[in-house]
Amino acid sequence: MPTGYVQLLAPARNREIAEAAILAGADAVYIGAPEFGAREDASNPIEDIAEVCKIAHLYGARVCAACNTILKDSELRRAETMAWRLYEAGVDSIIVQDMAFLKMKLPPLRLHASTQCHISNVEKAKFLEACGFETIVLARELSLGEISEIANAVSCNIECFVHGALCVSYSGQCYLSWAIGGRSGNRGACAQPCRMLYSLQDSSGKSIAPDAHYLSLRDMNRSASIGEMLDAGVRIFKIEGRLKDASYVKNITAYYRKIIDSQISSRNLKRLSNGQSILNFEPDPVKTFSREFCEYHLHGVESGTANFSAPNSRGEFIGIVEKSEPGAFYFNNASKILKNGDGLVFETPQTPPRIFGAGVSGVNGARVLVGYPAMRLPKGTRIWRNKSAEFEKLAKLAPARKIEVSISLRRLSDSLRFEMSQADAPEIFSEILLSCGALIKADNPQTARSAISANLSKLGSTPFKCTKIDIEIPDESIPYLKISDINSIRRNLAEKLESKILREYDISRRSFVPRKPDMEAAKHFAAALPCDYRANCLNSLAREFYSDVSVNITEYSPESGCLDMRGRRVMRTRLCILRELGICKTLGKFPPSIKEPLFLKSESANLRLRFDCKSCAMDIFYE
Repeated sequence: MPTGYVQLLAPARNREIAEAAILAGADAVYIGAPEFGAREDASNPIEDIAEVCKIAHLYGARVCAACNTILKDSELRRAETMAWRLYEAGVDSIIVQDMAFLKMKLPPLRLHASTQCHISNVEKAKFLEACGFETIVLARELSLGEISEIANAVSCNIECFVHGALCVSYSGQCYLSWAIGGRSGNRGACAQPCRMLYSLQDSSGKSIAPDAHYLSLRDMNRSASIGEMLDAGVRIFKIEGRLKDASYVKNITAYYRKIIDSQISSRNLKRLSNGQSILNFEPDPVKTFSREFCEYHLHGVESGTANFSAPNSRGEFIGIVEKSEPGAFYFNNASKILKNGDGLVFETPQTPPRIFGAGVSGVNGARVLVGYPAMRLPKGTRIWRNKSAEFEKLAKLAPARKIEVSISLRRLSDSLRFEMSQADAPEIFSEILLSCGALIKADNPQTARSAISANLSKLGSTPFKCTKIDIEIPDESIPYLKISDINSIRRNLAEKLESKILREYDISRRSFVPRKPDMEAAKHFAAALPCDYRANCLNSLAREFYSDVSVNITEYSPESGCLDMRGRRVMRTRLCILRELGICKTLGKFPPSIKEPLFLKSESANLRLRFDCKSCAMDIFYE
């Protein structure tokens, strides 16, 4: 089982959000590279990533660049060149899916095997470890027992998602978006057909239930199980959300920071980065984007992981409509809960429910005005708040993150020596020598000592917070210093210490030695790998890699354009529609009147379902 530091890994769509995540307490951020990231709308220029590295490394936090699409032959040289540019910009690691990277001449970067590699068993984990990956991102569907089994079998870092949107398919094994419209998740362009409205029919064309979003999952929230995940061997906790806004990222990062800190303190573990965050708000995951929550099979296969009624954010449940009138409704405690500008989602009690949203334009006691004068809500309508205007206002304020430092002043033979050092790493320090030649003795030593101490410790907007100051000079030798001179010395000390921290970090980063691949071991564990389109092999270099480990790729991935996906499996998932509808076959609740196979149908798709009850999984085929 891996040991060492625990990391909270936060998402970043761009430089500003990356900086916000770090200040909110992230130990690392993952950000889209200029190309080849699995979110094509979240790419970033090298110059911006370099700026992110500076602020991250100041706090000892890492920067991971997402390069986790599969590559075409025409892209291989650009991808290799980009890896070198990322390294020179300060990036610590790259997240990859394509095995072509293992055949490239790469700089000494840490390699993370993306969740798109679908790491769901010990054999796959040991294979990737043997290939040289320092970190493996496990499949989201795994239980604590499965995570623990893998963690006990490998020495590389175990990374797991803990929060955010869920891919309904086993990651990396979804070809539905490509089959329907030629947009591939493995190429960073998923059209999210899992959030579409579908009709559920049996083989006779009979509707089994009302049309719904049958492939739409709730969001993951494993905050209640962080301690158990640590005990299972997880060392990197990953938040999903590279398309989310700054308020979401700050809120969720700060929320998990508090939980993780409380759990590692009793387990003799340490967080990776330095500095304590100072927030302007109390983090709460229901205050920002959420589709309601689930732990997604962490404690075993469960129902309640889907939300068929709507794929949109609901936020926090706040109550039920007691009565209404045109343009207004009533419910208890409205004046204590709601504010002008809040956003609401309503779900009517009818079957199927009607779901829609509105904004709060006024609150008077239990009466709430909304922006649609003609709107009238049925009694019993459920209410969620998906936007809190008050919370958003606070969350927009930038948090601060402070590294504790000590400051000392002592007199040498002919100069004063000012020193600022990290409280937990005193070997990292800055110093300034001030000649004593022009100094005069203070008339009032106590006043002078207080002035020096007070002004040296005013670190204000710097990344530092002074927790200890020592003036090691006897009263009879205390000099008189102008306030402006003390302030100038303090600024110079802080600037020099910041530069020293960054320099020391870069020396350490560049000294990293990647794992040496063990190709013989890789061959042993490669036997169970798929060799058809599910291997996601799109280029000759990846094919060459698979040949090296004795895997004969029989066909390129669907994105090659060479495959007809009709009749092929385009998704495997641990979501079971029957389980969610309460007609589970295993429990003997499947009505005999329903004729199999079952189908999901929409204007753009005709999908056949196959239920693997032994594995509690569902396969979807494109017809």
